[in-house]
Amino acid sequence: MIGLQRGISRCKKGSKNRYKMKLKIQRLYQKIRNARKHMIHDITNKLINENDIIVTENLDVKGMQKNHYVAKGLNENPISEIIRVLKYKANWNNKKLIQIDRYYPSSQVCNVCDYQNKEVKDLSIRKWECPVCHTHHNRDYNAAVNIMFKGLEKYMLYLKQSI
Repeated sequence: MIGLQRGISRCKKGSKNRYKMKLKIQRLYQKIRNARKHMIHDITNKLINENDIIVTENLDVKGMQKNHYVAKGLNENPISEIIRVLKYKANWNNKKLIQIDRYYPSSQVCNVCDYQNKEVKDLSIRKWECPVCHTHHNRDYNAAVNIMFKGLEKYMLYLKQSI
């Protein structure tokens, strides 16, 4: 990629070689787009085929892209596209996709005793111990378990209302 971009900058504007280099760059970008699209469909197919209920967090991706620390990672891993594809595949396959509120403090709540530890707001704290039940938590794993519980709770409320 870098070599092609350097090559095009060395070519004279309007020349046939510059046009050829531009086509090579476009083909490479197309290859990258297709690989990402294929990866998204592979991930979503696996999730849909293996699960009847999928729970995600309703993320504010546009707001997250304003944070320059997070923005590059979001551009390389299009979360909103994965969720969009999950939505249509879940509808297509009669599966449930449940989204929980983005403001739910999933990484701060102990998944054992439901104590909310506000000291864990700092993202640099990756592991913590619950002061009430003394359970050791990995931030990401704890958040995933809490999101799952919250989603199942939301689904149970939906089932009760539909009866």
